[in-house]
Amino acid sequence: CLQCFEQGEELPRKGHTMIDSLFIVSGAGNHVVERHFRGNTPRIHCEPFMEKLRASDKAEGIPAVICGNRRHVLIHILREKMVFLAVVTQEEPPLAILELLDRVHQVLARYLGEVSEDTLRQNFSTVYLLLDEMIDSGLPFTTELNSLESIIAPPSAISKVVQAVSGSSTQVLSDVPPEAKGQGGSTLGALTSALGASTHTQIGGASAEVWWRRQNVVYASNEIYVDIVESIDCICNSQGHMVSGGISGDILVNSKLSGIPEVLMSLRNPAVLQNVSFHPCVRLHRFERDKALSFIPPDGEFTLASYWIPDLTLNMPFHFNVSVNYHAEHGKLQISANPKLSVTMQHKQMLIDKFCVNVRLPEDIASATLSCQGGTVRFDSDTKVVVWHIGKLAGQENRCEGTLVYATDPKDGSSRIPAEEKSAAQLAFVIKGWAISGIRSDSCEVSSTTYTPYKASRYTTTSGKMDYRIA
Repeated sequence: CLQCFEQGEELPRKGHTMIDSLFIVSGAGNHVVERHFRGNTPRIHCEPFMEKLRASDKAEGIPAVICGNRRHVLIHILREKMVFLAVVTQEEPPLAILELLDRVHQVLARYLGEVSEDTLRQNFSTVYLLLDEMIDSGLPFTTELNSLESIIAPPSAISKVVQAVSGSSTQVLSDVPPEAKGQGGSTLGALTSALGASTHTQIGGASAEVWWRRQNVVYASNEIYVDIVESIDCICNSQGHMVSGGISGDILVNSKLSGIPEVLMSLRNPAVLQNVSFHPCVRLHRFERDKALSFIPPDGEFTLASYWIPDLTLNMPFHFNVSVNYHAEHGKLQISANPKLSVTMQHKQMLIDKFCVNVRLPEDIASATLSCQGGTVRFDSDTKVVVWHIGKLAGQENRCEGTLVYATDPKDGSSRIPAEEKSAAQLAFVIKGWAISGIRSDSCEVSSTTYTPYKASRYTTTSGKMDYRIA
């Protein structure tokens, strides 16, 4: 959807809009930024969402789509404790709006570094300029980072000094040389030139066909890095077998190449790229024919491809078991986690790190006496969660066990034994040097250049939402 609007392949219908208004709200409920694209949407229409935000301890639990009333629908994402909230009054695909909100956050993060209430207020002029360029009449317009950076300069200390001295903004770039404006010999022109804050640039991409890459890119050291990052989202039964879920992955590229290079990336196991979406720079006919990624990269960091693999036969690189039993006198908790040697020996560069287990217990558990072999363990009496931090999951056996103390009934002093209720354990980890789908970059060839760039790739598998049902 965003690619069609960026390339001008589809023109919006008259009077059609995707979002009416955009609000950026802090986790505390403060309105930081608001931009209206179709009339003026009063803040009162955001109250159904704001009420849930004020009443909820965790904003992550609020539904992404809320029907405010019979006319207004509220769609939001949460990023860095900031809420990006869109008000919609027409029938629109929610996923397209969520994608647009996520793109807005990515652009702001690229310009501001950290998207927080303070940075948004300090750079409010840049934020509103970006929103005006990215969204036109409620529809996606220019969302490619390279295109935006050729129009709006990122805020810097130098630009702020020049702005303070001149009394005018230098953020909106111009393709008219300072000499043509009559500023070539002025003191201000000399100051901006000396500080390197000149606003003269060439607007637009390298060509009409390569609109995603800015012009005249020059680097002293030419490099290209490829990161394949995969996340596991699944539900496993008490035997450890996956009952639902899959893998979501991204092929991330950081390109620092001069000129207009041609890149050809060959993949190992490209058959996994079935449910995939590519960056506009990828030549689809070449991928369909040769299963290789041929493209002219944008400058800087970008997502080359995103994919989803619905696979229920994933081979986890570790063994994990958890059991909770409730006896008459007390309860018993046992957890074990160990690397799977059949996988780790085959991939010796693999490192399972930041391994953490969260086990939520019933409200009838008052306290717990826990011990562990490997890492640290604690029991949070407020949330009734056992948190076991292992860290690096190495070859030794990691075990955690403990005794659960029941709460007492205030009427007769008897122990409140929990019912045999179903619960789950949540896992979190980072695996470096390994992609669970088996996809790898076999080669990355750079042509149409006069230099030999440095090339590197790395692989990471992380836990998304992983639940293990407890027997």
